[in-house]
Amino acid sequence: MDRPEYFQTALSSFATDVACGGAIRHLTDIGYTLEQIVARLDYPTPRSKAQRIMMEHLYERRVLLLQEPSPALFAQQTQFVEEQDAYGRRTFRKISVDSNSQEKMTDAPDLTRLSQYEKEAKTQTFLWKELKYDRKRDGKLTELLHRKCEENGENLCYVSCAFDFLNNDSDSQNTLRQEEKDGEETINCLNSRQREYLLGIRWEKPVVYHRLDQRMREIIGKLYEVGTYNGACFFIKTREKLCL
Repeated sequence: MDRPEYFQTALSSFATDVACGGAIRHLTDIGYTLEQIVARLDYPTPRSKAQRIMMEHLYERRVLLLQEPSPALFAQQTQFVEEQDAYGRRTFRKISVDSNSQEKMTDAPDLTRLSQYEKEAKTQTFLWKELKYDRKRDGKLTELLHRKCEENGENLCYVSCAFDFLNNDSDSQNTLRQEEKDGEETINCLNSRQREYLLGIRWEKPVVYHRLDQRMREIIGKLYEVGTYNGACFFIKTREKLCL
């Protein structure tokens, strides 16, 4: 890409973010699908640009993860900062970062960072307590997932999603690839909003991990019932991996 074209692309992305980035992030937070978001924007925004902003926000808020969730990933982070008083004396202070909200627990404006975030248990060997779902023993899947989310906290519960076959890379073509057609057939059991939500996400890898919120619990429950879902749920607080 030559420099003028690169500059124009960067400027366009910046203008889009300024004009409607906040609205896209807000609508994403309250559960709107990509199609609903695009339809409600006052500023004319291509679907691809709206999707880019939405995806960045989902990763930033840890609704989506590209790596398998683990206690180390969500361990409290610490950071040492240097402070200087009015007399020029320097002191060091250790602050904590809440990994769930991704915000500092103590305010430290205009401080110099002296070290990178170090995560608790990063070097420790970790093994999940693996469980196999049994309907007779565990009851209805959605009800089991709801109980597990209440026990662990929804922010610490994830489900593996092998939905990359839903990606549509053929916008310049009038037809979907056969695998995309097959992929859409596998989610026919879902209602229109559930299908729309999955199709609006750009599945970056063969397996992505999605927070196990109410919508995903219902989606996974339906897919499992009709035999089109294979994967696992991860409950970080109790360190359990539920295989489906």
